[in-house]
Amino acid sequence: MTFEPIHQQLAFVLPESFRKAEVTFQKKDHHDEEIHLVVQPNRRPRQVISTHQLSRGIWHVILNWWDGKSHYWSEKDILIS
Repeated sequence: MTFEPIHQQLAFVLPESFRKAEVTFQKKDHHDEEIHLVVQPNRRPRQVISTHQLSRGIWHVILNWWDGKSHYWSEKDILIS
């Protein structure tokens, strides 16, 4: 998972076998501020999500995905300035 602040986007690569994926953005200092996005399978392994709508501050990002057999996740903190 790579945060690209200049382009205001979060990019990540999912395996072709993924069936379902979700990205959750949780604001670090406002625990009630949370955004859930569903990632639809497509033919491209690289996925890109805009972070333009996020308010300034530190966000904890959780990427969850399933391949039909197992559950995987990745976490990262990003700074929106």
